[in-house]
Amino acid sequence: MKPLKTIVSVILVALPFSLWAQTGNFGYMDFNGTLKLMPEYKEAQDNLMKIQSDFKEEIERSKREFERQYVEFMLEQNQLAPSIVAKRQKELQVLMDTYSDFRDNVQSELENKREELLVPIKEKLIKAVNSVGKSMGLDYIIDTGTRTYLYIDPERGVDISNQVYRYLGLKDIGSEGGENSGSALVPLK
Repeated sequence: MKPLKTIVSVILVALPFSLWAQTGNFGYMDFNGTLKLMPEYKEAQDNLMKIQSDFKEEIERSKREFERQYVEFMLEQNQLAPSIVAKRQKELQVLMDTYSDFRDNVQSELENKREELLVPIKEKLIKAVNSVGKSMGLDYIIDTGTRTYLYIDPERGVDISNQVYRYLGLKDIGSEGGENSGSALVPLK
C-alpha cells in the first residue's frame, strides 16, 4: 500500500510541472554578452581603467619609495649601531606593511567601484529583458551565458537577443545565425 501512495504522490507532484513545461513559453539570451555590447558598459570599463591607472601609479610610487629606503639601508647598515639598525628595520617593515595593505585595499576598492558602475547598467538590461519578455508573452527567460541549462529546444523557445538589442538601441547588423552568431552590433543613431 505504501509504494502505491508514493507513486500517486510523485505523479501528483510531477503532473503540474510537466504541464507547465509543455505549455510554458520561454525565451533565451546571453545576459553578460548583451551587457558587454551596451555603450554604457564600455564607458564604465573606461572609467574603471582610469581609476585603476591612478591606483597603479600610486602603488608604483610607494614601491619605489620602499625600494629606495631599502637600498639605502643595505648600503649603510654595516656602519650603523645595532639599535639604529633595529629601528630602521622596523621602519622598513612598517613601510612594507603599509604598501602591502594599500595594494590589497586597492583591489577591494576596484571591485566595489566596478560593481557600483555596473549596477545601473545591469538594471537597464534587466528592464529591457522584462519588457521584451512581457511584450512577447513569455513565461520565463533563460540566460544562455551561464551555461546552467542542459538543453534548449529552439523550436519551443525564442532567442530574444535581437529584440533586447532593439529595446536598448543596439542594431544587429549582418546576423543570420541568431544567438552567438558573432554578428557585430552598433548603437542606433
